[in-house]
Amino acid sequence: MRSVKDIAALAAWLAAAVLVAATLVVSRLEAQESEFSADASITRRIETAFAHDPFLRSQEIYVETHDGVVNLSGFVRSLEDIAKAAELARGVRGVSAVRNGLRVTNRASRA
Repeated sequence: MRSVKDIAALAAWLAAAVLVAATLVVSRLEAQESEFSADASITRRIETAFAHDPFLRSQEIYVETHDGVVNLSGFVRSLEDIAKAAELARGVRGVSAVRNGLRVTNRASRA
């Protein structure tokens, strides 16, 4: 039969293990939230830059960001607009790469 002292020690160890596990889970969730927040911030800044550009503001450009990598998709009027959009996106702080999938409206695909 176990003594009260042994049971109290076991309970203390279990409580400590639960606290450590909870701390690790919370830390991981905060890291994921921080990554999401950074990506959302990058996306907003790029969309704002496009909205302020007289040639890009009225075009159908979609921006997605994951781990600092920006994906551009949609349609623009010219090849110059594709280059301009990529240039603006690359200039945003936090962007590590740009995958430019923009296409010129009414232009046949080369795929």
